[in-house]
Amino acid sequence: MNDTVIFYATAGIGHKKAAVAVKEAFDKALRKDVLLADVLDYTSDFFRLSYGAIYLFLIKHLPTIWGFCYYVLDNPVVYFFLSPIRRLVNHVNSGKLVKFLLETKPKTVIVTHFMPSEVIAHLKKKGLLSTRLISVITDYRSHSFWLSEYIDCYAVGSEHTKEDLERRGVPPGKIMVSGIPCASSFSKEHDTEKIRRKEGLQSGKPTVFVLGGGFGIGPIKRIVMNLDRARQDFQVIVVCGYNAKLYKEVKKIARFAGHRFRVYGFIDNVNELMAISDVLVSKSGGITVTEALNAEVPMIVVRPIPGQEMRNYGFLKKNKAAAKIKRPEDIVRVVEDLIGSGELKILRENVKKIRLVGSAEKIVDSALMRTIPRA
Repeated sequence: MNDTVIFYATAGIGHKKAAVAVKEAFDKALRKDVLLADVLDYTSDFFRLSYGAIYLFLIKHLPTIWGFCYYVLDNPVVYFFLSPIRRLVNHVNSGKLVKFLLETKPKTVIVTHFMPSEVIAHLKKKGLLSTRLISVITDYRSHSFWLSEYIDCYAVGSEHTKEDLERRGVPPGKIMVSGIPCASSFSKEHDTEKIRRKEGLQSGKPTVFVLGGGFGIGPIKRIVMNLDRARQDFQVIVVCGYNAKLYKEVKKIARFAGHRFRVYGFIDNVNELMAISDVLVSKSGGITVTEALNAEVPMIVVRPIPGQEMRNYGFLKKNKAAAKIKRPEDIVRVVEDLIGSGELKILRENVKKIRLVGSAEKIVDSALMRTIPRA
């Protein structure tokens, strides 16, 4: 029997990363009665297979349509009329999830995605479940999909997110500014010289880290091509994720490049590469931003898609903790300006001001009722 369940959804990689970080914090607390699960495994086959695929297709090929849907559905009036449709879709497809919850009746459920939150909140509303529901918002602004009066605690990434929830009518006593959970390895001290030697990188030379995320999304190839045209001397790390085609193309560019490039596919030591980097070039997904903040590396945000990425960048911009490019061709100018001036140091100092570490441990403490957010 599991007293606590942590649900994520495989719509991108970030929700799972946050959930895994919370599970690791439970393990450190020697709590073994905790289940980590993909909520889509408790839905119909069609729903499970299409949910993440549709999301990835939209953000990769139709980001404008994704952004339009994101903002429209966040309008309170629109959401009021469409929420019954959402409830119906979840009802039709989440029979296995409902059965699991009613049979096991976990004391606490922690969610890093809004889909299971809606189902659990509905069961609580009907009086079928008394589970304590903790919702971990994995971006730096909320969205109507995250909201329910039956959520007992919101774990959020910043005071900025808390203020956003309060404007939406969430009582302050339900909101805990924990930070967004990510692997503790991003905030620990590293032997940077040892890492540089291992990765074949030079000590003392500025290092630019181009991260395509787990799926290698974004204009990575064009960014790499433009970086190699830079006059300043720096070295470049490129991670292509699971995108095998991108990896082959970037490796080919690197083979004939004038700058020192290190190119990787999917790796599990991103934390080490961030630790030796002066600046990170990437998309502004909630977990990527959090990992960069924990590692104290400033970001150059690449063409954030409308929706959560734009809002996450807005959080960084408000705190003067990142730069942005709209076109890959702009990367050389921005990198050279940052490295050639004192602005990179300023960005790093601002990153330190908004960095929140130990987020997963704070959520575990709340789950175990050691700490409860108060007004």
